[in-house]
This record gives sequence, C-alpha cells and structure tokens, in this order.
Amino acid sequence: MEIYLILFLLLIGLIVGLIIWIVRLFRLYRKGKKKSFAIQVSILTVLLILLTWELQIFPLSKNFYIQDRTTELTGKKFWSWEEFDYEEISVRGEGYTLDIYKFSEETAEYFKNPDKEFFENFPTKELADITWTRTPVKESEQEILKFVTPTYGGWKGEIIDRQDFIRQIANHPGSYYSYDDGGSTNFYLIVPDKRLVILINHNM
Repeated sequence: MEIYLILFLLLIGLIVGLIIWIVRLFRLYRKGKKKSFAIQVSILTVLLILLTWELQIFPLSKNFYIQDRTTELTGKKFWSWEEFDYEEISVRGEGYTLDIYKFSEETAEYFKNPDKEFFENFPTKELADITWTRTPVKESEQEILKFVTPTYGGWKGEIIDRQDFIRQIANHPGSYYSYDDGGSTNFYLIVPDKRLVILINHNM
C-alpha cells in the first residue's frame, strides 16, 4: 500500500510542478523573453509527449504497447486496433483492466492454423502458467475464467455485455487461451474467427 501512496504523492507533485512551470512561461512571455520562452516550451512539449506516451494517453501509444505485449505472448508481431477497453484501478493498486483489440484478416489466417512453436513455446514461462491452449477452458480452470470475468455492483452496460461475450468465447471451441495466476491474474484470449485478441488483468 505504501508504494501506491508514494506514487500518488509523486503524481500530485508532478501536477503542481507543471502548473508552476506554465505560470513561469506566461511570465517569460509577458516580459518579452521570447528565446527563453521558446526553449522552455520546447522542453515542456518533449516532456509532455514522453509522459503521455508512457501513460498511454498519446494517440496510438497504447496500440504500440499492445503490439509489444502480443508479440511477447505469441511470438508473432502484428498490428491491431482498439475494439474496447475498460480500466478500474484503486489507490492501493487493486483493480481490473480489459483490453480488446482487433487484428487483420492476414493475422487471423495465421491464428486459425498456427505453427507448432505457438503451442509449445508461447507464452513463455515468465509470462504465463500455461502455453496457448485450445478452448473451451477446462473444467479445472473455470474458477480462473470466473475470476477474470467478474460482475461488480455498479457495473452496467457494455462492460457487462463484454464479460458475457468473453465467457461464451472461452467456453466454446475455436479460440486459444493462456493465463498467469501469480500476484495478480492475467488472462489472454485469441479469437481468430472474430479477429480479436483479449488481454485481462484482475488484481485484488
């Protein structure tokens, strides 16, 4: 809990520092110090781009993150586009994230009949407890599926529909799943017929 409090305080400090910096920029501009103003604006712009990229706020930054993640998980590099995302994180770091991304027909064709290495070597042991396995999810792993597709009070609308969709996909043939049930649970689904990759993290 202490680490999340420290991160929260750091975030507050960054926001306060940013406000002070912007105020100083206005003062420089009013004083006519155009050169200093231009240099500091350039530095601030670069820092903001880097920060928003890391926070996945900058346009397409999350697409690149998903690409890197799925490459690590599957051994195949491919581009995908956001279909749906949901994030609910508490100050203590507990929470739930769901990312659903859509890939191309060409990528879908590969996943309809992936090579032997896909099933034997990916995801690696550092990323998941089991390599890619064909759905439906085994009876012994239904509790994992239930845990990563919860329905909390206050949830309504599309997030509920997506949870039902994921459970339906996971319990029917034609897709692949893997998971890591460590300190938090990561669950991964690849759905070739619908051209979807689904990444879930549930931490509580």
